[in-house]
Parts: sequence; structure tokens; C-alpha cells
Amino acid sequence: MKKGFTLIELMIVIAIIIILAAIAIPNYLRMTERAKVSAIESDMKAIATALEAFNTDWTKYPNVTTWNDLKKELTGQGTINNSSATTVTGETGGIVYIKPEALTALETKAGGASNITYSSDGGTYTLQVTTVIGAKHYTFTMTPGGQISVSAS
Repeated sequence: MKKGFTLIELMIVIAIIIILAAIAIPNYLRMTERAKVSAIESDMKAIATALEAFNTDWTKYPNVTTWNDLKKELTGQGTINNSSATTVTGETGGIVYIKPEALTALETKAGGASNITYSSDGGTYTLQVTTVIGAKHYTFTMTPGGQISVSAS
């Protein structure tokens, strides 16, 4: 008498594995997409905290119109926040509100700096990130207080 599995038994096991994979893979992809969305939101909230601290020190948000200029202001190399300026509390400028690595991390998650825009009039601001995650196009928009709205299409 031979020992082992019959062809039918092996086919049934393979069919069960395929069914389980068919259930698990879409769930994994959705979970991965949600994690990427959450990571971008988290990075944006860190920037919101830096912007609020900047606003406290300088009584205005960085009045710049590009992402690169915002990075300079938040890392102490801007036109407002620089070593020759003084905050309203008398502190010397050149203050680093957020590490450059945190800003670079957002750029990486967004697919490049060109997918991030910033605009401000000093009293309010809008930070927008557009990117593709999975098969969807996402737009993240943040306004003062760290309010983030997300739209997907």
C-alpha cells in the first residue's frame, strides 16, 4: 500500500489556499492604502504643529507661496525666520520648528516636492498634497489648526 496524498486531496488543498488568498490580498491592499493615507496625515499634522509654533513666535504664518520657501522658514533659513531676525518675544531667529528630515519624508510619501503646494497671506494658509495611492488619486488639504480634508477619486 502506497502512502501519500491523492491528486484530489492536493487539488482541494490548493483550492482552499487560493480561496484564502483571494480573501486576504484585497484586505491587505486596503490596509496598506489606509496606512499610507494615515502616514501622510500624520506628517501634515506635524507640519501644522510647526506652523502654529511659528505663528506664536512671529504673529503670522510664513507668508510665502511655495513649498520650498515654507521649508526654509520652518528650518530657520527663511526670509522671516533667520538668524538676523527677532521674534515678538525677543528670541533670535533661525529657529528650527521641524527637522528637515520630516519635510523630506512627506515629499517622499507624496511622490516628490512637486506634489506639495503651500500658500499663505500671513493670516491663514493652505497646504495641499496630491498623490496616487493604489489606484486612487488623493488630495489632502490642510488649513490653520491642522484641519485636514481628504478627497479621493
